[in-house]
Amino acid sequence: MILELHAKNFALFDDIDIEFSDKMNVITGESGSGKSLFLSVLKSLLGEKNEFLTEKSEIESRFLIDDDEFVVNLKISPSRMNARLNGEMITLAELKKYVGNWMDIHNQGISQILKDPKNHTKFVDIFSSTVPDRIKKYRIFYDKYVEILKFINTDESANLEVEIENISQEIENIEKFLISDDEYNAIKDEYKKQSGIADILRTIKEIEYMISGENGIEFIMGLVLKDVREIEKIDGHLPFSQESQGIEESLAELKKHIADYANSLEFDQEKLYELEEKISQVEKLRRRYGSKLSDVNDKLNELKSRYEKLNEMNVKLKKAREEFDTLAEEMKELAFEIKEMRKSAADELVKRINENLQDLLMKNAHISFIQKDTDFTQDGKDQIEFTGSMNPGMPEISISKIASGGEISRLYLAIESSLSSKLPIPTLVFDEIETGIGPRTSDVVAMKMKEISKHTQIIVITHMPQIAAAADKHFKVQKYQSNENTYSTIDEIDGKERQAEIKEMFGKIPSK
Repeated sequence: MILELHAKNFALFDDIDIEFSDKMNVITGESGSGKSLFLSVLKSLLGEKNEFLTEKSEIESRFLIDDDEFVVNLKISPSRMNARLNGEMITLAELKKYVGNWMDIHNQGISQILKDPKNHTKFVDIFSSTVPDRIKKYRIFYDKYVEILKFINTDESANLEVEIENISQEIENIEKFLISDDEYNAIKDEYKKQSGIADILRTIKEIEYMISGENGIEFIMGLVLKDVREIEKIDGHLPFSQESQGIEESLAELKKHIADYANSLEFDQEKLYELEEKISQVEKLRRRYGSKLSDVNDKLNELKSRYEKLNEMNVKLKKAREEFDTLAEEMKELAFEIKEMRKSAADELVKRINENLQDLLMKNAHISFIQKDTDFTQDGKDQIEFTGSMNPGMPEISISKIASGGEISRLYLAIESSLSSKLPIPTLVFDEIETGIGPRTSDVVAMKMKEISKHTQIIVITHMPQIAAAADKHFKVQKYQSNENTYSTIDEIDGKERQAEIKEMFGKIPSK
């Protein structure tokens, strides 16, 4: 609840310094005295900017929430607002969040809490005597459910099996071709040797062709020897006859030596291809993972570590999915129980609300609810939304969409009165709740507010003396002029001053 409110230079209010009752507080004053301006001060605590301000102003309020005190400080200029909570700077969004949980303003019939359909389920739950305990049990499963769901839906988990398969193939490819530096050097030496033998054999084939091939040395020597023999027939004492015969024998011996040398060479064409492939694969590894084979080996160890980690995660993921399915089944059963309990509680709450509407002389108004199935939430698997109609023949719509006005304020009062001590907010502020009602209804409204104020602090801005008379504290807003300037003040009144104010609010009773 709000304990104190202080403001300086807030439009017509030069200074506000008041302490509220923890029960029912009323604000009265003549039309145009500044009651709406005072409501703007309260709205500022919710981060709402004010069009009345032309100068810098300051607001300070002290709240008591669950035995803890919170001090809100605002510094407001026409263009901006700065907020602090217990001395710490906070954003306007944070201000609205904090104070919005402490104070709800019914301005022109609109309750910010009841306006949000998400809160309707909460009202039913706090009204019920059985739902909260069942939700408490359900949330034990739900918290675990959310934790597992987050784990299952992480980016890492989503492609886990694909990544495991890719890493496995990568490890297999590296292990298939990775060798030590010594092995690699030996392969390169052997490849160099085999490549050299291949070159030698190609050269030998060329030599053999030059010797024995078409128009080769043998063919030419044959022609030479043939001519030599023809000459010998004429001159039997040729001086080079023996040398020519020696050349023929030498050529034959050369061919034999060349053939023997070629046969002595150990050449394996398939082995050469195999060595080329090994060297090619090793070079691919080096291009991909590092210039040194030790770099490739480091990458292999890194991949193995990652593979092991992912496998462990995959095992956990499979177990998590199994646990997730089990949790979902258990939650379904509890959620169904909550849904049934919630429906019974909503039936009873709506019954009370409609009774309160009758008390408030809203004969044509009627409230009911719809219950929708949802996905799993922290509150179960269904949602309640209040619906209603203010006039006969009109379709029921969500109460969050019913037009504003005093009639709607009384509708919300009927709901809040039905919740009574179980209202989820410490302070309620009402404005214009008496619009369109007479003295008899005002008596009922005052009674309902008084009942609510036993458990929830109420601040009501009113013109109705019946409501003012029910208050525990009464504040009066007045306007005056000084040095050609207009000011508003708000002060607590009691005793005879209060009696006079309430009497004046009743107005003059005409004589017969």
